[in-house]
Amino acid sequence: MAKKKVHLVLGSGGARGIAHIAVIEELEKAGYEIVEVIGCSMGAVVGGIYAAGHLPEYKEWILGLNRKGVFDLLDFTFAKQGFVKGEKLFAKHIEVTGNENIEDFDIPFTAVATDMRHHKEVHFKKGDLYKALRASVSIPGFFVPVVEDGKVLVDGGVLNP
Repeated sequence: MAKKKVHLVLGSGGARGIAHIAVIEELEKAGYEIVEVIGCSMGAVVGGIYAAGHLPEYKEWILGLNRKGVFDLLDFTFAKQGFVKGEKLFAKHIEVTGNENIEDFDIPFTAVATDMRHHKEVHFKKGDLYKALRASVSIPGFFVPVVEDGKVLVDGGVLNP
């Protein structure tokens, strides 16, 4: 019998977004084949890492973190736009899971961010995975936004959680 196909959309949720890992595992146990993933904020992180084929090592790393480990990943700054740069956090993500171009994944993936300058959603369907994820999780006031090509990119959940 052929697997049932599903297009998976994963939303925001901050640290609670880790529950997306269990959702993916349960869908697979139930016999579903995930044929596309779209995510914003933490849903983009989990979905992108899944689509890249690195969810097991990400899960192992994230479940092994304690409070000090999380705090050590925060690179504080005095920027007006946010108080965490996010460079240390995403460097660790790359160390754990590698970094690939989205268009090279076996499973199509889209990360959603918000362009604050033009008040529009931005969909990352190709290019550097962690550049897309960094934009998608940039919670205004917490993470410094990603500025690129005249856009000020923040958390995808700002316009569409």
